[in-house]
Order: sequence, then C-alpha cells, then structure tokens
Amino acid sequence: MQPLQLDSVTRKMLLPLVLASAAMLLGVLAILMHVQGQTVDAAGIATAKAVASQVVNLRQFYTAQIAARATQAGMRLNFDFDQSEHTLPLPATLVKSLGKTIANEYPGMSIRLYSHYPFPNRVATETYDDFETRALDALIANPEQPQSQLERRGKQRLFRYVVADRMQGGCVECHNARSDSPRRDWKVGDVRGAIEVTVPVDQIAGEIDRGIVSVGLAVVVGIFALGSVATFATRRASGALHQLNDELEARVSARTADLSQANTDLREALSHIERSEPLAALGALIAGMAHELNTPMGNATLVVSALTEQVNTLGTAVAGNQLRKSQLQEFVHSANEACALLQRNVYRASELVADFKQVAADQTSLRRREFSLAELVDETLHTIEPSYKHQPVQVHTDVPADIRLDSYPGALEQVITNLVNNAVLHGRKADTPLGIHIGAQLMPQTHEVKLTVGDDGLGMGAEVVARAFQPFFTTRLGSGGTGLGLYLVKQLVQESLAGQLTLDSQPGQGTRFEIVLPLTAPPTAGDARAA
Repeated sequence: MQPLQLDSVTRKMLLPLVLASAAMLLGVLAILMHVQGQTVDAAGIATAKAVASQVVNLRQFYTAQIAARATQAGMRLNFDFDQSEHTLPLPATLVKSLGKTIANEYPGMSIRLYSHYPFPNRVATETYDDFETRALDALIANPEQPQSQLERRGKQRLFRYVVADRMQGGCVECHNARSDSPRRDWKVGDVRGAIEVTVPVDQIAGEIDRGIVSVGLAVVVGIFALGSVATFATRRASGALHQLNDELEARVSARTADLSQANTDLREALSHIERSEPLAALGALIAGMAHELNTPMGNATLVVSALTEQVNTLGTAVAGNQLRKSQLQEFVHSANEACALLQRNVYRASELVADFKQVAADQTSLRRREFSLAELVDETLHTIEPSYKHQPVQVHTDVPADIRLDSYPGALEQVITNLVNNAVLHGRKADTPLGIHIGAQLMPQTHEVKLTVGDDGLGMGAEVVARAFQPFFTTRLGSGGTGLGLYLVKQLVQESLAGQLTLDSQPGQGTRFEIVLPLTAPPTAGDARAA
C-alpha cells in the first residue's frame, strides 16, 4: 500500500482543521459543563415548583370538594382518621401522609407542612431549622413570594421550595370551630403556615453527565469523520482550485461591471419615475378638471342655445309687426334668468381654471413664494376633488387663515395630493364612508407649523407601516399602484420642504400623517433651478 501523498494545499488546510477541531471539542465540553450546572438547578427548581403547585391544588380541591361533601354526609375530619370509623383525614393530615409516601418511594424527596400554630398533638414533634423559620416569616410578610434554597446534605444536593399555606373558606370554619385549634380568629387568605417541597438534584445531574459524555464522544467521532472527509476532499479540490480561482476572478469582474451598470440604470430609472410622477399627477388633474368643467360649460351652452332661440323668435315677431307686450315681458324674464344662470356657470368655470392654473404652475416647478397655508389647502382640494367626487368621501379642513409660509407650494401641494389620494385608494372600507381631516397648528416657539392629514379608514399593520416609505413598496401590486406615492411624499417633505414626517396607524383605527415644516424654508437647489 502506497503511503498517502499530501500536496501543499492539503497540508496547509489540515493543520488549521486539526487546531479548529481541538478548539471546538474543548469549547463544546466547556459549554456543556457550564450548562450542566445551570440545567441541574433549573430542573430541580422546575420539579419543586410543579410538585408544590400540585400539592396546593390538591389541598384546595380536597378542602372544597371532598371535605365539604364528607361533612355534609355526616363524616368527621380528623388527624386520627386511620383509627376511627367514618373519619377522613384533615387536609393538612392528607398532605403529610402524602409526603411520607413520597419520601419512602423517592429517597431525598419530601413534602412538609409547618406553622407557628401547630395542633396540640403535633407540638412535641415540630422542630424547624433556620431556613424553615426564615421562609415561614417571609411568607407571612409576603404570601405571594415563594422562598427557595439550594443546599447540600452530606453527598446529596437538594433544592427546597416553600410556598404559603393560605386559609380557604372551609378551612376557616373548621379551624375556628375546633376546640383544640391553637387559634380561632382565622380569616380567608391568612397564612396558616408553609408547604415545603424538597427535591434531590443529584439524579438529574447524573443523567446530564451521561448525556455530556455521549455528546463528547459524538463530537470526537464527528471531528474524526470530518477530518477524513476533508483530507480526501481537499486532495480532489486542490487541483481544480486554481482554475476555479481564475474563472471566479473573471466572473467577478464581469458581474461587477454588470452590477455597476445595472445600479446606474436603476438610479436613472428611479430619477425618471420621480420626475414623471408629478407630471402623471398633473395629467390626472387635467383629466379631472376637464370632466369637472363639462358641467358648467354644458349648462352655459344650453342657456345660450335657449336664449338664442328666444331672440330669434322675438326678432321674427318684431319683423312681422306682431310683438305683444306679454311676449316681450316673458322674454325679458327668461333673459334675466338665463343671464343669472350663465353668470353662475361661467364664474364656476373661472374658479376651476384659476385654481388649476395655480396648482399646475406650482407643481411643474420648484418656484418659491410666500403663501397662505389655508388657501393652498383649499386650492389643492378644489383641484383634486373630481377624483373622488362620486365616492363616499368627506374631506374636512381646520387650517387657521393666519398661517403663512415662505416655502415651495408646489412640493406641499404634491404632498397633500398624494396623501389624500392614498387615503381614498387604500383606506376606504367597502360601502363605508371615508372621513379625511386636514388640520394645522402653529408652533411659534420653534417658528414651525404642524400639518396633519388623517383618515378613519382601514389603517395599516405594523409590517406595512415599517415599509410604507420604501420605494416601489405597494399593497396593490398589479392594481395600478407604483409604490412611489409615500416615498415621494417623504422625499418632498425632507428635501424640498426641510421638514419632518411621521406616520401613526393601526388596523381598523385609521391612519395619521404628521408633517412639521419651518415657516421659512432654507434655500435649496430648487431656488437655483427656479431662477
């Protein structure tokens, strides 16, 4: 058999592998030994707590169900039940008997009851150590706080756990009525004494030690197997390593170039979408405005048509020398009504056009100017109202008229437009009216204004709130949402308006956006572009 030949790559890899394996083995053993102590203590505590809880529950059940029914059936309850007929053990006697049985079957484990008020038949045998005395006094002071101690008796480690033995309804009646009771003024909830459960933890430690040995052997076997596999694997892999390294370098270079180009394309695409989003919103405003103008212009056209027909009729009557006074009066009356109707519709169209011109001029530029916040909110809502006019949506505003800003109205109009449209699109429940509230509060101490846009709609879960401002995140994927609405809102508030934006929302509780803006925006790059 030829000796095993190891090349330089294999030899270089084996030494670190051996050292790492030894370090791993020592680390695993150290961790297991550390965990062993904690696990033993935790297991003892858990066992003692469980037994104590079961003893308390057993005593309460025995007192409330068994003892009460036995008394009603004419039976007695006493500590000498094993010597008297028609007699059941007292609840405390039952627990003590159970403790003796457990102590016989499980050496080292015990259940004890002790009290400052033992019955006369037990006074001579009641002796307490320091821990029991301290535990009993502590439980009387604070019945809800169990007492515990881990101690060693000879070669045996024990965990002692003590809980309060509190008076129940049936117990109070019995103790206060018995002639041999050391105390007869008990009340429900008083601490009668203590219930102590002692659990040996050495057996648990032995089981864990055997588990540690098994784990250690398994780790050794695993390390040996890993070393064998690694030796043969490295021999086969070392030949191809250099070739793979060269290919990898070439691939990394190519992928790096592709990734750099893709990153550049992505930034350009995002920038293009950010620029086109306001134009898309403006296109929607134009479509809505055209639809809204149809009503007043259509009414005006009808009025003009009807008035023209009446003028022609009047002209024919005048030419034929057949004009009557009543006919002339009727024409004048109709003409007055037509002019009033025509004036209202033309004024309505003029208002719509004026608001649209202001909003369109602001949103297509980063023009800075001084403006009234209340007027800007009204103009913006007037312009976007056609998009939700035929839906059960009510928008309420509470913006003081004296708040004026020196800032970028176009950016703020886009923010309000996106937030209102977001509420209508995502917040409205089916067949349920949606209320949107826009309010503002002046903060003169900091020369800022707090603008809130909230709704009483569906709200958002914590996961959606956490990702709401991420670009391209939308809950309406495939339904027309781009996932850029709130992302652009955050960009406009922080970069163009130099403000702060927070979001508060819970499912079924609506959504609230809070925007804090300086009354005078600091100069930005937008000033240079606008100039």
